This record gives sequence, structure tokens and C-alpha cells, in this order.
Amino acid sequence: MFRLILKTLWARRKRNGWLLAELILVALLSWAIFDPVIVVTHDRMLPLGYDADRLCLVSMDALQPSAPGYDSVSAGQDALMDSYLHIIDRVRQYNDVEQATALTGFSYPGSQGSSISTFRAEGDTSQNQRNVFLVEFLPHTHFFETYGFRPGKGLTPAELSDYHYTYDGKNLVIDENTLELLFHTDDPRRKRFWNYDEKDTSYIDIVGSIGSVKFYSNQRPVPIAFRPAEKAALAKHVPGQAYILIRIKEGVSMDRFLHDFKPWMLQNLRAGNLYARDLMTYEQNIAESEAWNSTPIYRRNLLVAVFFLVNLCLGVVGTFWLQTRTRREEVGVMLSFGATPGRIVRLLLGEGAVLTTLGTLVGCFIYLQYAISEGLSRGVSYYEGLPPEYWTDFFWAHFLIVSLFVYAILLVVVSIGVYIPARKISRIPPTEALRDE
Repeated sequence: MFRLILKTLWARRKRNGWLLAELILVALLSWAIFDPVIVVTHDRMLPLGYDADRLCLVSMDALQPSAPGYDSVSAGQDALMDSYLHIIDRVRQYNDVEQATALTGFSYPGSQGSSISTFRAEGDTSQNQRNVFLVEFLPHTHFFETYGFRPGKGLTPAELSDYHYTYDGKNLVIDENTLELLFHTDDPRRKRFWNYDEKDTSYIDIVGSIGSVKFYSNQRPVPIAFRPAEKAALAKHVPGQAYILIRIKEGVSMDRFLHDFKPWMLQNLRAGNLYARDLMTYEQNIAESEAWNSTPIYRRNLLVAVFFLVNLCLGVVGTFWLQTRTRREEVGVMLSFGATPGRIVRLLLGEGAVLTTLGTLVGCFIYLQYAISEGLSRGVSYYEGLPPEYWTDFFWAHFLIVSLFVYAILLVVVSIGVYIPARKISRIPPTEALRDE
């Protein structure tokens, strides 16, 4: 069968040459369009590192001086912070709540903002410090177990929440991604950051680690560190940038929780001048964050890819459909010599598969020359120096996987364009097929 396929292709080489050229061009365009979409989709599908599906956020607000019930005694920043912590304790007592914690500021996983600091691993004498996304938290408020971070080596998330931190910037908790990047190990014990100058050397102890965490949901994990802060230092965020992070109990429906909790919240979550203003799921918070930056671009690229895929199907399918239908007489001859319809369909499909394979190989080889010079897509992550961890980070694995994807798409499209007309013309009587001969 394969020999016959090659002989038939060679006999029709002039017509097949145009088909091959079209397939090469389509393979090149497919690479350019699908590669960035595939990489970004891969990064978006990586696990967040915490259980966002069981988390929700309560936003806070405070009464204005002109509002009824305003208490001038409770208007100070310290009083607002005490009211905030009192409300969090009250949330923990709600029947469907597993845990709740304080979440303040604008820099936390899934937020719209960020705070970045630079650190150097102890023993690293290079002058290049690493940028690390910084998240501040209030110790002894069940921060790590409320988020549901995966535990790393050493202390558990609950022990990290209740660790006896010092508040002079000398303690940090980092994730495994940061640990591997800066220390090349997964064990945080006896690890420190250091800063040195001409006069002094200071150290920052790594208290423990958690599993890798995505700071931005649409990107791969980047270096992230959690820094404990005093209550007085976080009070400046209350009420405008203060939230209550809630983890509901396992098995509780999020829709039912939102339906029942919100009226209870509006009625009961008030202390001094502070009160609970609104409630949203953590996934809604992530979606709002993405809406400001990545989602419009991703949707546009995805729409372009889908539009190209539809036109690819219509164009390639149409071309092979017409080419196959013009072979009625040839099929009639084969039928008159005893060829079965199934054999004829397999022959024509085989020709299409060989052309697709050759076109994809040549197209991918041409794109490879560009990729060696300019590189492959890296998604939307702008952080340089991340260690290779996923298949998208390894050139040849990346190139081969996307090439196989392009090949599979083209093979399916060409097979559709060949199979439907081939099935029809292989089942007509030989006399009818040879009528115009």
C-alpha cells in the first residue's frame, strides 16, 4: 500500500507540489499563532499552590464622621485595627467557616498590585540580587493554613503561622520555587539571606517554606516571600486595603455559603466604626485582577487562534475536498479492476497523510531556524532567570511538543478534507465514474 501511495503521489507531482507548498505555509503560520497561545494556556493551567475554590474575601469599610452611629473614640488607627481583628474572630465562629485570617495591603497572591524586594542567598558573593515578590502577614492569625498552602519541608503551615517571629525584617517564609532558585535545595533549614556593605553584614533567617505558589494566576510561579509584620505596621491598611480571607469547610457549597453568609455578615460584622462591606469568592478576585492585565490579551490571542483554525479547516479541507473529487475517473478505473471502496479510501487518506507529514516537517524545520535565533514563546512571564522546570522551558521538548500539536491539527484537517469525498466517490458504480472518460 505504501509503495502504491508513493507512486501515485509521484505521478501527480505537479498538482501535489501546490498542495505541499500550501501545507508548508500553513505549518509555519500555525507555529507562529499556536505557540504563544499554547504556552500561556499551559501557564494558566498550572496549580495556584492554594485552594482558591474554598476561599472568599470580605472587604471592609468604616463609617464617616457624618454617618449615624459614628463613634469618635473608635476612629483612631489602632482602634480600627482592634475592631478589624475582633470581626475576624467573630467570622471564625460562623458554622460553615473552617478558618479566617487578616489579609491587608495590595500585594498577595492573585492581587492587582505587587511589592518587590531584593535578596541575596548567604554565600552568594555575586553582586546580582534577586527580585522577590513580597507578601506581608500578621502572625498568629492562621494565615498559612487559611490560604491552604501546601506544606514544605520543616514547619507545617500552622506552625509557620504561630512561629515566634521578630519584627525587624529578620524573618521570612519562602516558597519552594524561591528556595530552589536561590539556594538550589528544597530544605529551608539553616538557610539565610544576607546583605553586606563596607561597614556591616546583616542576615535574614528563613523560618520555613511552603509549596510553590503562583503570585499571578496567569503566569508560572515566580520568587515569593512572606514577611511577618506588627499589628501597628498593618493598621495603616485598615479599612481601605483590609480584607478577611475565609476558608469554608470542606463539603460546604460555595453558592449556599454566599447566600447564607452575606445577610448574616451585613447584620453582625460590625465593631466600632468598622463594618463588613462586601463579599466575593477568591476566584472572582483573581478574575478581576486578570481583567486589568492579561485576560483581554489572552482572549484576543485565543480568538485569533480560533479564527485561524476555522479558516485553516475551511481552506485546507476545501482544497483537498476539490482535489479528491476530481479523481472520480481514476477511482472508477480502480473499481473496475476490483479495488474495494475501503482500499480506495485508505489509499487516498494515505496520500493526504504523506503530504501532511512532508509539509509539517519542512514547515517546522524552517520555523526551527527562526526559533534557534529568536527563541520560542515564553508566555507572559517577564521574570528572568527562573530555573527550567516545565516542558516549555526546555527548547527541544518545547519545539517537539508544539510541532506534534501542529502536525496533529493538520493531519485531522486534511483527513476530513479527503475522507468525506473519498467515501462518496468510492461507492459509486464504476460505469458512472467512467461516464465522462
